[in-house]
Amino acid sequence: MNDEEAEASVIAEYEAHIAALERKVGQLTMELDLVKKTPRPPIAGDSGNSSIITGPRPVLSDGGAK
Repeated sequence: MNDEEAEASVIAEYEAHIAALERKVGQLTMELDLVKKTPRPPIAGDSGNSSIITGPRPVLSDGGAK
């Protein structure tokens, strides 16, 4: 195999890989569109109010008086 044939072979492999990646991107795009269009059921116990929990609540002392 000469240099031109080897180069053509490498280019063909790259083109096949690019085509496979383009198909995957198309598939994922279609799946994402479907997920965006599908209504989600409300989460149980979701009252619309949410908060971020940052850790345990501090222990409230009686002010040091005993």
